[in-house]
Amino acid sequence: MDVLSRVRHPNLVSLIGACPEARALVYEYLPNGSLEEHLTRELTWQVRIRIAAEICSALVFLHSCKPLSLVHGDLKPANILLGSNFVSKISDLGMYRLLVRSSTLYHGTHLRKGAFAYTDPELLSSGEITAKSDVYSFGVILLRLLTGRPAFGVSKVVKEALDMKCLERVLDASAGDWPYVQAEKLAKLGLKCCDMNRRNRPDAKEAWKMLQPLMKSISFARLSPPSSIMLAPESSSCIPSYFICPIFKELMRDPQIAADGFTYEGEAIKGWLSSGKETSPMTNLRLSDCELVPNHALRSAIQGWVQHQN
Repeated sequence: MDVLSRVRHPNLVSLIGACPEARALVYEYLPNGSLEEHLTRELTWQVRIRIAAEICSALVFLHSCKPLSLVHGDLKPANILLGSNFVSKISDLGMYRLLVRSSTLYHGTHLRKGAFAYTDPELLSSGEITAKSDVYSFGVILLRLLTGRPAFGVSKVVKEALDMKCLERVLDASAGDWPYVQAEKLAKLGLKCCDMNRRNRPDAKEAWKMLQPLMKSISFARLSPPSSIMLAPESSSCIPSYFICPIFKELMRDPQIAADGFTYEGEAIKGWLSSGKETSPMTNLRLSDCELVPNHALRSAIQGWVQHQN
């Protein structure tokens, strides 16, 4: 409980409190259900890439926690919840496990419903869980975001499509026209992450470095969910999550894109950098540079939203 209350990240469901009488934890409410519910509906390819990046960012954060890393251990679309603007957050925080100095933890192989296809094969055989167990689960999720297909056998389908140079045949058409270059990169990353041998998998930081260029390649204007997806009734009055600065937790007025691909309030990220910090506020990874780029599209969207509220 103490650990969970101190774990804070924009893409992790926040723990609000506890109810001792009911022996229950109380988390924030996200109105659009789980990613599992929307994988068979229309989520544009831009939204899918954004969701992939958000999940990866949260994993980097968990796995780099000090003094002990955290591993989720039950990552799957049913445990990824979507906010009113389809910003994703990893849930089921009670599954987090502290990793000891050896970066491994042994536990029983009892699996929750629907988890088998997302579970690290080496965890099933040895009972040993590591941060790369989460990476395996993430890889399967990537391939599902790409294809919309069930988890079982999806890696085989994608690998065969890549080998036969016909990846476009297995892409989820409901996501729109996937750019082949982005789709191919996502497919290759997904396959690397769900390699049967965990030694061959990238860690979350390496996966993030591969996803970062994909995040930068999509414009904000295309990140909104399709009109065919109904938003929660309260979403029109609630501030969209991506309008909020991850540092100040307030509505942005001068959004600036940093080298990590995330957008921050100008004053906040400039203060972060001027204090001597060289890492991303979102991933804890070292920034490649300290340059900031104004996010004009996001600024226009925020201004339009504010005018609509008035």
